[in-house]
Amino acid sequence: MRSSPSSKRAVRKRLADGTVKTYYYDRNKTKRESRYQDGSIGALIVAYQISPEYRGLAPKTKKSYQLALTDLAEHQHAQVSDFRRRHVLEARDAISIGRGSASANIFVRVVGTLFNWAVEREWIDYSPVPGIKPLAIGNFPVWSEDQVKTALAGLPEHLRRVVVLGMHTGQRRGDLIALPWSALQGGVLRLLPEKTSRPGDADLIIPVHRDLAAELKVWPRAADTILTTQTGLRWIGENLSREMSRELQRLGLPAGLNIHGLRKLAATRLAQAGCTAHEIASITGHKTLSMVSLYTRSVDQERLARAAVSRLEDSSGKTD
Repeated sequence: MRSSPSSKRAVRKRLADGTVKTYYYDRNKTKRESRYQDGSIGALIVAYQISPEYRGLAPKTKKSYQLALTDLAEHQHAQVSDFRRRHVLEARDAISIGRGSASANIFVRVVGTLFNWAVEREWIDYSPVPGIKPLAIGNFPVWSEDQVKTALAGLPEHLRRVVVLGMHTGQRRGDLIALPWSALQGGVLRLLPEKTSRPGDADLIIPVHRDLAAELKVWPRAADTILTTQTGLRWIGENLSREMSRELQRLGLPAGLNIHGLRKLAATRLAQAGCTAHEIASITGHKTLSMVSLYTRSVDQERLARAAVSRLEDSSGKTD
């Protein structure tokens, strides 16, 4: 069905040779939508991004969606109705090879949301995504005490501070690099964890360990944030992880060692000190105790096993 003249808008552009050409676009489409054919992946992405569902997403969620939608945009000229399950899997597998399984799983989740939206808006009759199982994600290794010693002795100072702050606070990378000096008040650090906090949540209050207090006392305060790059700028998370990984491997430490492993180390240290799961969560900010329980259970198992063998040895000694 052809559009009536009133549904078109004319845009005149002067070309390089001086001539003027008139282009016609549907009035009901945005400028971005008009770049794509009706029913294409590109047109769907644009329509979704101006929808109330997308605009209502939290800023952090929207950021992860944007990356996934950018990956999908490689298929922008394909028709939505022609996009099959195998296409989603091929794109997912390519992302997994390039950026890892976690990013690939996020891609599938976002594409699933997009195609569900398309079904509701009658772009397509069904989504090709439901039933795609997430890829397995390996656990980030916990730093050992020897690895901490090696890192603290060999890392450049701006990265050494990341290790110190991370192992004493148990916070995620995003919260570590965002932590301002103003969060340090009266011997405690006050922050709202970016990933898990909701409007109205109270600050997470972390008493500053004496070793961390001694470090903070001599660290320069040339910037608003406690941690900075070598040039004194605020960190970008991906850049920090990349630089940290490179420097740790230079020191001969395992390739899988990363900043999140410091969060696990902090929890493990607290468990070894006899802290309960609730006490550990009060420092790390975990909303549920399932993950924290892994640390206490592992430490308790070792403690109980040692006690059992000790009793066995004592018992054997009495019978001899």
